[in-house]
Amino acid sequence: MLLMAYKKDEQDEVQKWYLDSGASNHMCGKRSMFVELDESIKGDVALGDESKMKVKGKRNILIRLKNGDHQFISNVYYIPNMKTNILSLGQLLEKGYDIRLKDNNLSIRTMRTISLPRWQCQRIECLS
Repeated sequence: MLLMAYKKDEQDEVQKWYLDSGASNHMCGKRSMFVELDESIKGDVALGDESKMKVKGKRNILIRLKNGDHQFISNVYYIPNMKTNILSLGQLLEKGYDIRLKDNNLSIRTMRTISLPRWQCQRIECLS
């Protein structure tokens, strides 16, 4: 299951993260979003349509949360050709996050709650 929304404009899209239950890893195509990047990590990622994209690194991204706080997303693949940012549901669950969808709200929790704004467009979900 992929949760995403209609793309308004490219600048706005850079800040959005799509929660994907089928993604094996978090992925981002914007180099400037990485706080750290190990460019020695290379490989390919297979997409749902059976096409492949090149991985050009892996490391950490710092995002701003809805409440103004900041949170690291670790072990994110850098894939220059990606137009959107993908959060892997499986990777979040492996790290012990509690993910809840209730009453049209999504919450991702660790020791403290991380509430992410949500948009809905034709049953497709997007996080920012």
